[in-house]
Amino acid sequence: MLGRVYFARPRKISPLVVYRDCRRTMPDKPTWCGHLEEISRRLLQLPDAWVDRATLEDSLGVGRRRAQQILAPCVSRQIGSNGLADRAAVIAHLQRLAAGEAAHYERRRRVLLAERLAILDRERIERPKVLVEAPASIVKRELEDLPEGVSIERGRITVRFETATEALEKLLALAMAIGNDRRRFESLATGSDDGM
Repeated sequence: MLGRVYFARPRKISPLVVYRDCRRTMPDKPTWCGHLEEISRRLLQLPDAWVDRATLEDSLGVGRRRAQQILAPCVSRQIGSNGLADRAAVIAHLQRLAAGEAAHYERRRRVLLAERLAILDRERIERPKVLVEAPASIVKRELEDLPEGVSIERGRITVRFETATEALEKLLALAMAIGNDRRRFESLATGSDDGM
């Protein structure tokens, strides 16, 4: 009797599947390493000397699978399908993991980030504030009495000037006038009112 031969059609792999599969092989950054002393304290305060996956998951703030991976080398007792590990062995294992290369780079990244934030904060404090003093006549400027050379038409604002200082003064006057009567500006700029 002859059997049938089936040929499988080549399956197309979507980029999402490839990304998801690549993501699985990437090592997790152990974010719990920065809190290892606190985690060790919490584990030592437990009433039982045995640590299970759920306790480790909660203490480290990691997922179920990652907690199982971390706990696996320390498991010395089995209750049903649950592995238990001695608390001291788990703490020693966590310290070894924290001393590893991934933890080193995570600590270094945090130190560099803190240093950079401190520099930015210092620059922000040391940077002199630039204040622009405006005469009262400009502060109370209305759209009807803009300086000569400033006009608002439908879809266009024109500012004519001779010097950079004159340009800044006219732009400031325009900004103050717009701030004083935004509705009027919108009607002039959209052409729903007579131009200036």
